[in-house]
Amino acid sequence: MRRRTFLSGAIATAVSPLSARADQVADFYRGKTITCYIGYASGGGYDVYARTIIRFMQKHLPGNPNIIAVNMPGASSMTLGNHLARVAPRDGTAFGAVNSMLLFDPLFNGPKSKAQFTGADMTMIGNAVVSAAVLIALKSSGVTSLEDLRTKELVTAASTPSGDTYMLPLALKNVLGLKLKIITGYPGTREVALALENGEVQGRVWDMEGLKASRPQWLRDGTVRILAQLAPKADRAAPPGVPLARDFAANEDDKKVLDVICLSTLLARPYIAPPGLPPERAQALRDAFWATMRDPEFLAEMERLQLAVDPVSGPDMEKLLKEAYALPEPLVQRVRKVLANEG
Repeated sequence: MRRRTFLSGAIATAVSPLSARADQVADFYRGKTITCYIGYASGGGYDVYARTIIRFMQKHLPGNPNIIAVNMPGASSMTLGNHLARVAPRDGTAFGAVNSMLLFDPLFNGPKSKAQFTGADMTMIGNAVVSAAVLIALKSSGVTSLEDLRTKELVTAASTPSGDTYMLPLALKNVLGLKLKIITGYPGTREVALALENGEVQGRVWDMEGLKASRPQWLRDGTVRILAQLAPKADRAAPPGVPLARDFAANEDDKKVLDVICLSTLLARPYIAPPGLPPERAQALRDAFWATMRDPEFLAEMERLQLAVDPVSGPDMEKLLKEAYALPEPLVQRVRKVLANEG
């Protein structure tokens, strides 16, 4: 009995500080409103994911605060990234859904980057899904394979030079020598989809989950063809038989460059918060996000929406970014050269 009493006392002593911290977090959040910013306009994949996640996430936060969604589009979520880094409160009441390429932009673009932060500076909350980016082409374009683009031009739509819809096709163009004409200036998914429907452009780089969320009928009726996956390894979400773009590279060095640039696809729906959050609130946000990813009601809703959930935790996101920012300098310089050449 004495041993059991000792253990009980030890556990109580060990748990008390944790309980106190949990109470402090609950006291802070009780009655407050948290803002989840979305780096794109409403209606696209980022928007659908974020609004669904926060509906369930708020019940997993201590103190049951309200979470509202606010769209802050601009520069492929660079506007939002800089807002989170420099303007948003650092008290755990603001976080955001950003383009995955944003976290790597300072690494890939160096001094040219418009980011007022590095990816490793920010607080990583969690990532909802790993989803390969794919290069699609309208059936009407006549392009049926990546090999066709060595002789036939494909006009593709992009948002801004800081986003994956621009940087990924630019990498294909410069590393593989493909005939891709990239037109920037499309604010978001709705505008790009309209441009495709009107024949204004012929293709786009899209992540599989975003494509399924926004235009699932295009996959069903064959409106678009998926030419290649832009990822370090094959994604089960892509249709069988879709090749990896890296397999078209002429040598191992070119494959390494493409793999580095495609790192962003490992974080297809990242959620980040400002730097310098109180550790216990950062942990509360991470825990609530992770609990949401395991919530049966949330998973049922995502299944109803036909959206995948394949999460990455905040700590694992941090690890990936730290490893990326520690890549050998010669490889980083080669990546920057590839992405600086707009052809």
